[in-house]
Amino acid sequence: MSNEEIARKAAAQFRKEHDLGSAPILSVTQLLERVMNVGVAFVAGAAPGHGMVVDWENKRLVAVGCTDQPMQLRSTLAHELGHLRLGHLDRHMSASREWGTGTPREHQADAFARHFLMPAETVADITQRNEPTLAVLSDLVHSYLVSPADAAVQLRENGVIDQSTCEEWSDIPASSLAAQFGWLTEYKLLAALAQQPRAPQKLLARAIEGYRWGAIGPAAIARLTGRNDYHVLLKELRAAGIIPVETPDITATAPHDTGAELSAEELALLTGESGRTTRELAISTGG
Repeated sequence: MSNEEIARKAAAQFRKEHDLGSAPILSVTQLLERVMNVGVAFVAGAAPGHGMVVDWENKRLVAVGCTDQPMQLRSTLAHELGHLRLGHLDRHMSASREWGTGTPREHQADAFARHFLMPAETVADITQRNEPTLAVLSDLVHSYLVSPADAAVQLRENGVIDQSTCEEWSDIPASSLAAQFGWLTEYKLLAALAQQPRAPQKLLARAIEGYRWGAIGPAAIARLTGRNDYHVLLKELRAAGIIPVETPDITATAPHDTGAELSAEELALLTGESGRTTRELAISTGG
């Protein structure tokens, strides 16, 4: 079985198991975190758009580099999901994209991402009703939030366009299609989100709860969200009603000499001899 076929079947099976049908995947991030129980972090770094899976002590994290290419980020997330689904993690830490090596695992993960984000039956349904034009390509990219290159490959794999057209369309930036066909504002919003660092949702939620109880400071939360200045974050938390609870002052009042003698009962409490009779205590203390 070819890498393409392995990936296509795995993507179709995953969609079937989770009742996803052939509809667009609105958020690959939420799918990873809620369905797969895998934390997702967007990290500002030197490899924008690339990703890796960390597998440590039965806990998994997908980390991707922030990028101004939102479709690439979604493809990377789906690529990492493919590695998880296809059982490629056989080490404690796996850098999923072995850049430029072209290993079978990478080919399978790439193909999984394409088929998962835009199933073949979707391509067949749309192209049966429309001639393959740039407008159709734009609709596919816009609806399924995939790169023009991935959409073009899916069209080619389904016999809708030839290799020459696939290569031509693969070179078109998604931003150009968005500008030409009227959805550039939405594209810019997607690009802004793709450039925003984020911590795994469960981790950030626990950190905010710790802040509410006074266990951690706002600077730690700011770092988790990729911010250097936590003052704006403080305003946002206050506006959302998230304010650290006030811990009551339980400091005991310092004792002072009143000049009065202790009673037998008070002495018993202090010495731990409260079980003895008052007369016994009085005799033992010379009272």
